[in-house]
Amino acid sequence: MTKDEILKLERTYSESKIQHTCVCWFRRTFPHVADLLFAVPNGGKRDPRTGAMMKYEGAVSGVADLILLFPHGGKANLCIEMKIPKRKGSSAGSQSENQRAWQSLVEKYGSEYCVCHGIFEFVTNVCMYLHIDPRPHIERVLEQYAIFR
Repeated sequence: MTKDEILKLERTYSESKIQHTCVCWFRRTFPHVADLLFAVPNGGKRDPRTGAMMKYEGAVSGVADLILLFPHGGKANLCIEMKIPKRKGSSAGSQSENQRAWQSLVEKYGSEYCVCHGIFEFVTNVCMYLHIDPRPHIERVLEQYAIFR
């Protein structure tokens, strides 16, 4: 697939589908540390009772969707907020105020943080965090995108 074809396809995906694709890429690309990238089940619609229980158990509003618990380059970890591609005239694809506040907090204490709107931003940010060239990984996405979905 071409980059434009993938970007067009991602515009039809939910945030969950984009996140799944990114996690699949990561786990196939870095199997030795695959389980160090994990989702934080903090978002989504919940009934009041479940929401209260999550808060009671320690849920924090604004926490990133994914955390790569792999210290590298002087940073404690990489926190990744997944978003759908931005759309004109819509706030979709933008961070909430709580997410921006949490980003500031974790960056202050040594974490790297990024917002990704699709596979290309995800691959680039992960590679930059790990200090590796993203170009061969982008090429792999172009060649093998279907297996990551």
